Amino acid sequence: MKIFLVLSNAPDPHGEAIEVVADAIIRQAAKLGHCLDVQVLLRDPRESPAGLRTERLVQEFNLDHVNFCPLLFIQDVATRPTRGAIGKLVNMLGSLEMRRLFPAVALGPEVERRVRAARADCLLSVWSWEALAATFHIRGLLKFAYYGNPDHLPTAARLKHPGIAGIPCRTLTDKLKFHSARLQNWRRKRLHLWMMNQTEVTANNSVLDVDYYRRHGHPRSIYIQNMWPSLSTPLAGREPDADVIRIIGSVGNLGATGNSFGLHYIGKELMPRLRQRADGRRVEMHIIGRGTPRPGVAPHLDQEGIVLRGWVEDINQELRNCHAFLVMTNANPDFLVGNTRILLAWALRTCVIMHANSGLAMPEIEHNQNALLGNTPEELVDQILRVASDPALRRRIGDGGYQTYEKYYREDVVVPRMMSILEAAVKGFRANGSPPGGLLSD
Repeated sequence: MKIFLVLSNAPDPHGEAIEVVADAIIRQAAKLGHCLDVQVLLRDPRESPAGLRTERLVQEFNLDHVNFCPLLFIQDVATRPTRGAIGKLVNMLGSLEMRRLFPAVALGPEVERRVRAARADCLLSVWSWEALAATFHIRGLLKFAYYGNPDHLPTAARLKHPGIAGIPCRTLTDKLKFHSARLQNWRRKRLHLWMMNQTEVTANNSVLDVDYYRRHGHPRSIYIQNMWPSLSTPLAGREPDADVIRIIGSVGNLGATGNSFGLHYIGKELMPRLRQRADGRRVEMHIIGRGTPRPGVAPHLDQEGIVLRGWVEDINQELRNCHAFLVMTNANPDFLVGNTRILLAWALRTCVIMHANSGLAMPEIEHNQNALLGNTPEELVDQILRVASDPALRRRIGDGGYQTYEKYYREDVVVPRMMSILEAAVKGFRANGSPPGGLLSD
């Protein structure tokens, strides 16, 4: 099968989650005998560090049956804001336009030209609203969107909790901007659903998103698990000190939406209770990742026991050396998503403690089998104290997570399943003008 793959990041096995997943899909698809033309649509400027890094990664990528098209930079075609007092009015009136909310739509004609020239059998996009905006209009070719979470949901969650997100709402100007942002996001939601409903198949990493798209009219919204590459060599962990409770509390950008809700919950709800019940043991809650906490979160992290580590060179070893990895990105019910770092922890046999909401997005999560779950701060503290005092429990939960990862989430499990579904969808599309619904509902 000849696949035209559209990404918003270059593949990199050592990069961010989206880059790791893109790399895994390309390598596994090529290994299965498929040919790929890869188009990266980059939101960063051409001469920015990210732009230069992407150029380098694309040039260095070398794999048979994989061809990279020249990069396309969204800022080259984006609508520029108008300056001055009149310009502000023009910008406000135009803020609901398609090209303002989804500037990659302007690249649509060039992307379609390249798709046609490649004579592809199908079009696949991975975790990319840019790819959706640039390809939804293409006709006569099956479009398959492998998606994370709907574009407007993070903004909607932040707007619902402006205090945590650090969105000012005090002055009249603040309130006008806030209501303008809500209107823009309402428009973003409508446009996103319109574009997604013109994509023949949407394959989602969260069962909540599967249901979301179905409720909004998509006939073929399906669940395909997230993925993470297997480790080439097993890591040996170091047993944490007996007098220290060492937890990895968060991994990833400190200002990201899920991490912001999780860090707020850790700082405000968990840490005071955990210190109170630690029975003399020192508590270390390690927060790992680039970026800056949001203004509504930062004050809650300035307390005894919370260690802001920033970027670390070897996240794998950090996860192997802790009592547990704490996943609180789903602590707030207004933002429920899958979490790729769970898969990394499972692949490392690290014991994972999660808010019970995580199981709503990832049905493979089972309490007391591959994770320890809690619905309240008290229950979560209970689980932390259990694993900090019971090495056998840590190993059992870690082994259960590894077995779940091996069965459902390895890249050489997920990608072959994806390619099988994609091939069946292409065959049905050619025969009937639409993919076979029965097969895709599995």
